[in-house]
Amino acid sequence: MEYSGVHKELSHGSVLRCFKSFSCSRSQQSRLFPNCVQLAPNFKVEWEAKGDSVEIRLTAEIDENQYMAFGLSPRQGEPVMENSDVVVAYFDSADGSYHAVDYSITARTPCDGTFGVCPDERIGFRNDASVITGERSEGFTSVTYKRPYETGDRHDLPVPEGPQTVVAAIGSLNVRKEAKYHTQFVTKQNLLLDLRGKGTNTCRPRTPASSAPARYDAWPPSTPSWGIAWWVNEMLIPEIYVVRGQTYYFVVEGGDDPTKQASYHPFYITDNKEGGFAQKNKQEQEHEQVFAGVEFTKMGTPRPTAVGRLCKWKHISHDAWKSSSTFEEYRSSLYKDCEDGKPGYLEWTVAKDTPDLVYYQCFTHRNLGWKIHVKNPGVPPSERFSGAPATVSSLAALLLAVAASALLR
Repeated sequence: MEYSGVHKELSHGSVLRCFKSFSCSRSQQSRLFPNCVQLAPNFKVEWEAKGDSVEIRLTAEIDENQYMAFGLSPRQGEPVMENSDVVVAYFDSADGSYHAVDYSITARTPCDGTFGVCPDERIGFRNDASVITGERSEGFTSVTYKRPYETGDRHDLPVPEGPQTVVAAIGSLNVRKEAKYHTQFVTKQNLLLDLRGKGTNTCRPRTPASSAPARYDAWPPSTPSWGIAWWVNEMLIPEIYVVRGQTYYFVVEGGDDPTKQASYHPFYITDNKEGGFAQKNKQEQEHEQVFAGVEFTKMGTPRPTAVGRLCKWKHISHDAWKSSSTFEEYRSSLYKDCEDGKPGYLEWTVAKDTPDLVYYQCFTHRNLGWKIHVKNPGVPPSERFSGAPATVSSLAALLLAVAASALLR
């Protein structure tokens, strides 16, 4: 969904713009750091202690809509993203700018303005990362930035003396240029780095990554989720087909406790490609058309109506996407786990003036759903759901699929 004027309200942390070129201060980019560690085959971190700060350069083979993240784990000896202190670095091709943004991660959900994966400035705190230089070349992005060892911000972790467990990730950016769920890479092993020291070097010469053969495609294309997605009638975020004038009933099991934002996913139908109605300001909400799943109080406050117990599809033993040659094979490695409570329900009669394309989404978070194609009566429904045999059913069970991250890699 395109937001009208939304970029005027966004905070992108420390920014360095480079016009007519994809590099800035090449002499700085070619500088040698005394420390360099390979985080992944084509992702490395370099650093140098500078007085009361550390200067860090992140370099990775990423797309222009992706980010690199690096920072401190809250637990010594274990790489943990939740409650970590990371800087998200990326290149914005729209204006040739490089960004380093200080993030607080309080939950594995998109930022709602209070909790989740949030830029510090968006939740009322300070960005303590400052861009020094950046470069985009041959598919690799490099961003050099600095941050103080002690920031005085309670959302930041101090950089201690001696080795400290670090975390790193690569993922996609949403339309706000904020980090989504890390779908490409995240640190799994305990990696101890001394960000005040020198003499560490495990880096290798840069080489293009070897592409593993695709087993089955990520879906939906170019719209990665943040790690979970709707599961509809035994399929993961399919395209749904409906007919104007007909009534459809949805059984919704996406979580019913609003105090647990990470697992609270009311279902609604909208013309907004990303969803997340509750995260938007009044102006943004006025630009979005909602067709079902939201009602308004007398004071004009939106309230979700399609709310039910939480059900998840979980791995029986391990994440089997690498060893699965088809989605059906991958599906057999999952099982359904439901919390106590009752499902929610949504009844939707498709109006005659409903647009040809709408979306089923989550009220509280972005990018959990996908497309609904709206057809006129009399058009033969070759498919009820894309990729499935033709069926005519007005009942669609919606379950939260935590296994989505395995496909949206």
